[in-house]
Amino acid sequence: MTTRQEGGDDLLTVKEVIALLHVSRPTLYRMMDEGVIAPVPYNSALKRPLRHYFKRADVERVVRDGRRRP
Repeated sequence: MTTRQEGGDDLLTVKEVIALLHVSRPTLYRMMDEGVIAPVPYNSALKRPLRHYFKRADVERVVRDGRRRP
């Protein structure tokens, strides 16, 4: 898995989160809309388009708590 560091937190891509949670992309976006998991906007120094990344701790919380809202 490729992760990025921001302020000491491991950041995961949408694709990595989908694999860890065993959900589809639409389900992940629904979880975001429902407030189950919040993305961390990240813009690299290369001026790429804004992408969504997720803190590893937040993904682990969702796995541990069974996808409930915070």
